[in-house]
Amino acid sequence: MQPADGAAAQLLQERRGDWSLAATSPDWMVWLKQPVSGGVLDVRPRVVLAGDPGLFPLSDLIAFLGQSRWTGVLRLVVPGADRTLALKDGEVRWASSDAPTDRIGEVMVRLGYVTRTKLEEVLRDTPPSRVGRALVERGLMQAHDLWKVVTEQASEIFHAMMLAKEGAFFLLDQDLGDQAVHSLNLSMQSLLMDSIRKIDEMAHFRKRIPHARLYVVKKRGSDGKLEPEEDQVLALVDGARTVGELAQHARLNEFDITRVVYRLLEGGFVSVGQHPSATAASVPVQPATPSAPRPPVTPGALDERKVLNIFNFIFREVRNEVSRHGKLETFMQAANAGLASGSLSPSPLLNGLNFQPDGSLPEAVVLAAYAQLSPSLGTEPLASFRQALSDVMFFLLFQAGELLEKSADEELARRVKELLSTLDAQ
Repeated sequence: MQPADGAAAQLLQERRGDWSLAATSPDWMVWLKQPVSGGVLDVRPRVVLAGDPGLFPLSDLIAFLGQSRWTGVLRLVVPGADRTLALKDGEVRWASSDAPTDRIGEVMVRLGYVTRTKLEEVLRDTPPSRVGRALVERGLMQAHDLWKVVTEQASEIFHAMMLAKEGAFFLLDQDLGDQAVHSLNLSMQSLLMDSIRKIDEMAHFRKRIPHARLYVVKKRGSDGKLEPEEDQVLALVDGARTVGELAQHARLNEFDITRVVYRLLEGGFVSVGQHPSATAASVPVQPATPSAPRPPVTPGALDERKVLNIFNFIFREVRNEVSRHGKLETFMQAANAGLASGSLSPSPLLNGLNFQPDGSLPEAVVLAAYAQLSPSLGTEPLASFRQALSDVMFFLLFQAGELLEKSADEELARRVKELLSTLDAQ
């Protein structure tokens, strides 16, 4: 048996004494010193909790971490994969995985944003870590679509962790640094509830659609009463496409396409089988826009004008940093395209907006929209206002990160972190 690293070997040497071995799952061990000496290890990162996901559901731990606003890293090691969630104040800031199916390129292909051929072509001269930036630079993908893929990737990694029934998990007390400021900001509660819903509903769907390799055959046309998503998928059904292929053309993840096809099955619009239809014909592709889980924002003791002023200052700071590196035109086009697509936030406050030349949102227009819509924004309209602007900020920072060199990106993150602290301090 070898320690995980040099620091662990040194700790074992320092902690001389009698040790007892506890019974655990086959993939990890727990040693307890007798007698215990107490104290806290003043080293980071450090493991503060470990467990067996087969006996202690990760969903219970995740719920606790969200409620307690934990900051640190949750790592899950299972056969064939090592997945990690980084948490900041109980929210997911980034997710990583070494499983081949979790790679961002694979997510792009599954959602239909890029073909396998184009992806492999780009990967010939681009490191996997930069494939998203390369696709945007080559005009093969829009920045706001890349944002959707990144959020979908994080959601899929999260969901895969919730399904784990073996291996070992570790909770690490670890400083995330500035990287956590501008990666993602996904609500832990939303991800958890969405994952639990998917697990329950997918078990029901699998009774009729056991896997995504089944072919879908149209039995009758739309009756005008279907949901838009169902109408779109039905229009793509040609008897030659499997459930998985329909997902790519409709740009839906596996759960969403399975749900839609199940509804069409229940309504008698389609059937599924092991073989394509003999009368299969191609159908034009009309891609859909998948939605991403939205992060909640804690309300602060501010009025809407002060909130907007601080976020506009941040938006201008991001714009100016990109401009200094000669990438302004690309940045502004993608930023306005993201606003126009409605993919940055579900909030009606952003409808019809464009960024001004200095990178800010028009103050008078935004405040007028808030005054008009605030009665419909729930019991805490200012929190909804901050959430919408926060969604925009994270997209702009993500987009800037695709255009800037690492040092400039990290310095920008540091400045934005300082500006956000002024917002929370008021």
